[in-house]
Amino acid sequence: MVSENDPERTPLIQNEPPTPFPWRPASVLFMLTLVQPLAFELIFPFINQMLVELGVVNDPERVGFYSGFIESIFGVMSFLAILPSSYASDRIGRKPVILGGTTGLAVSIVSFGMSRTFSSLVLSRCIGGALGGTFTAIRTMAGEITDRSNQDIAYSGMTITYRLGQIIGLPLGGFLAHPERQFPNTFFDGPFWRKYPFVLPCFVGAAFALFAVALGSIFLAETLPSEVQSRKKLARSRTTSVSTMVDGELSLPLRSDQDQYGSINGNHNQPSNSNSKLDHRSSPEEIPSLFSVLTKDIVALMISNFAMCLASEVLFTLYPLFAFTPIKSGGLGFNEAQIGAYLSVRSVMHVATMFLFTPMHRWIGRSSALRLYQLCMATWPLVTLFYPLMGFLAKREEGPSGSLFNGVMFAFFVIWSFGGFCWTCTSMMTNDACPSAAALAAVNGVVQMSTILSQAIAPAFCTSLFAYSIKSDLAGGHLVWVVCFVITCAGSIHSLFLNEATSDWRMELGDHSETSSLSGSASTVIADSTTGVSN
Repeated sequence: MVSENDPERTPLIQNEPPTPFPWRPASVLFMLTLVQPLAFELIFPFINQMLVELGVVNDPERVGFYSGFIESIFGVMSFLAILPSSYASDRIGRKPVILGGTTGLAVSIVSFGMSRTFSSLVLSRCIGGALGGTFTAIRTMAGEITDRSNQDIAYSGMTITYRLGQIIGLPLGGFLAHPERQFPNTFFDGPFWRKYPFVLPCFVGAAFALFAVALGSIFLAETLPSEVQSRKKLARSRTTSVSTMVDGELSLPLRSDQDQYGSINGNHNQPSNSNSKLDHRSSPEEIPSLFSVLTKDIVALMISNFAMCLASEVLFTLYPLFAFTPIKSGGLGFNEAQIGAYLSVRSVMHVATMFLFTPMHRWIGRSSALRLYQLCMATWPLVTLFYPLMGFLAKREEGPSGSLFNGVMFAFFVIWSFGGFCWTCTSMMTNDACPSAAALAAVNGVVQMSTILSQAIAPAFCTSLFAYSIKSDLAGGHLVWVVCFVITCAGSIHSLFLNEATSDWRMELGDHSETSSLSGSASTVIADSTTGVSN
């Protein structure tokens, strides 16, 4: 526990007003975030039909194996690409990795839609998954353009746009497939669209990606610490040159490096040691190794993140299966339309509640996301208990149509949505726990690996356990909920032992306003016009 009287354990940013939020670059990152799930889930509505029409399988009952392989290979390649992507972003910069990866993602989407063989489908998804590692670079840049006082807006916005990408991608793939049938006697009723009936949604998805790349090319500035340092040094040298030329006899005193640094950032009150911090900032040669960033706090955060993601993914995967299961077997007996309708309601509620994240975070404690994270982790055991409760009510009311059942379902979705705050909190806690600016990409990478690992484990684990619970009738058929309750309780308890961040790597950058003021209207972008870098 953190002692309030211990200055070494006092969280940062107690009562300071938040820094103006950099809306322009953040909005571009939001758009780039939206593209990631859109590209991943775009194929879900039509992949089974596509495999049948291409002749990959003749029996529709056997299509599940092939479609599952294609869907999962994307995640596997994303997992393998995380660390190389993080390493590349430390070497060549965040912006090239993000924009190059998103461009490649657009190419892979179109390639998938135009594929005519199973091997080309797999290759296209492999390319898309390998380039999907750019999400780590996006998170890293979001941390570098914000500070601890306003990063909650950035990461809650990324969560909202990620969910919107999921909401857009699924209907987009279903509605635009086979355009010759959807839009007869139009431009889309031609030989090309008959030969490639699934390419139109892929074209639209690629257009989203390329539009995001265009915005990024124009409005995103590089935030790699070594690049920022180089631009500061250039600005200081130019300022010194101008001061020298103003008075050839040097009758005007030259400003110190400290004063020049303050003028560039619009801050003339820099502490005397800010310049020394700047001079010791990490260069590309000083990028820390993977093992050096695995501090005790980072490892603890990885474990907690894995537990949180596992709980979230397990409960999300189980809901359609639980809802489809007959009432007599402990489920809800929903049909496909009902399942889709309730999931849509859940998605809308999740997006709506995310707008409450920033007010709640600042009310509970703006100094750190840890308090809100611990509170929201406690909701996962409650979410688990709602499953057997809804099954019991469905049996008692002879169907999920009573007012009591619907009231419980509404409360279930509300609590589930607040549990989703954990995802945003984890992103913020990852940034806060980072030991140095140079380690930010690597830390985000290893934490993201724990996320994807849990997402890979969860579906097979929980669906198999659910089937075994019903078949064996252990614990009255509720074994799956007992196991889930234990997992969620363990994750919630573990979160109570996480430590508050007591230092801020952004202090290495002197005044963080340089990298957090990319919006242009609030202040200058990384450096002012003397650097020759436009925003």
